[in-house]
Amino acid sequence: MRRFIPLLSVALLAACSTPAEEPQPPHYVALGDSYAAMGSTTLPLDPPNTCVRAQDSYPELAAKDMGAELTNVACQGASTLDVLSSAGEHPAQVDALREDTDLVSLSVGGNDASFVRLTQCATDDICQTESGPQIDMEIRDLPRRLDKVYAEIHHRSPNAKVLATGYLPLIKHGETCPFIEKIPASDREWLAESIERINQAVREAAVRHGATYVLADSALDHTACSPSPWVDFTGKETNSFPMHPTHAGQQAMAEALRAAL
Repeated sequence: MRRFIPLLSVALLAACSTPAEEPQPPHYVALGDSYAAMGSTTLPLDPPNTCVRAQDSYPELAAKDMGAELTNVACQGASTLDVLSSAGEHPAQVDALREDTDLVSLSVGGNDASFVRLTQCATDDICQTESGPQIDMEIRDLPRRLDKVYAEIHHRSPNAKVLATGYLPLIKHGETCPFIEKIPASDREWLAESIERINQAVREAAVRHGATYVLADSALDHTACSPSPWVDFTGKETNSFPMHPTHAGQQAMAEALRAAL
């Protein structure tokens, strides 16, 4: 496995040795869903546009700062099935992995737990009644699905460091604001708890498979109800996609990713 070498060490090696091959940049593969793909709505998208890969998503920002060779296959709507197989119009995301891949970031699990429907609960006061049992069942099944993803990553890129990213919370317990004040308190609590449970499943799967769980520090201080949101209900004031990370949120996740290295 190629190592991330401090710049000072590189300079010393160059000064004290005979001419040699220049160190290759680390190979970084970004797997996952819209939380790793979407960014600012004002920036051009990388093809294929159906994946809505933004230039300021956290994989793109982190790769630039690290000087890494990035293969970004994160795609909006992706579930563990899309990571592992060609379930739709795109190839299996794991096909981007190589034996010499150094770093993998993984943002997946939300769509396995009906994340789109879950975020709609911020505007629907009967969401828990209608969708609660299904989402609960899907969250309980999430560990099994995540274990399959890790098994394939380790098979294809046995020496890669894997960083599993959590989902920036829309709201926290006991929180309300004008956008969600019409939602009953019990439903708000259920929404916050459900996102926590998804993150818990992602974190525990990372521990089981020797990966590192990553979530930006102070994420609970930057919910969609906060004055400086890292995720937005509508995206209108932050030029972001509804119910997804803002530019500031993607920057915070990129910084957390680098810190984890």
